[in-house]
Amino acid sequence: MKRLSLVITVPLLVVLVVFAVDNRQKVELNLWPFATVTTWLFLLALGMLGIGVLAGALWMWLPLTRWRLRARSHERRVVELEAALAENRAMVTELRGGARAEATLAAPVTPPPH
Repeated sequence: MKRLSLVITVPLLVVLVVFAVDNRQKVELNLWPFATVTTWLFLLALGMLGIGVLAGALWMWLPLTRWRLRARSHERRVVELEAALAENRAMVTELRGGARAEATLAAPVTPPPH
């Protein structure tokens, strides 16, 4: 998994560095009612890319909230049921142990042969 991460990350970083070095010219961004910002083109492009990635992640994360809540609820229920099962198994073991002791006590005692 680490190698796959490196295989993806290193070329991506190389591409981003080459893009940043190649696009160092200044651009003016006019945010009409608020202000005018002068910045480098690569900062503007990578900033918009970052905003797009975050918006896409949020777009995918929000609808899955219902499923995550259901999974947590089911996980809690499984823990409760496992605890109840362990308690029932302990009771069965205790009852079986008591039944064996009663059976041994109730068994007729035969004298050993001579």
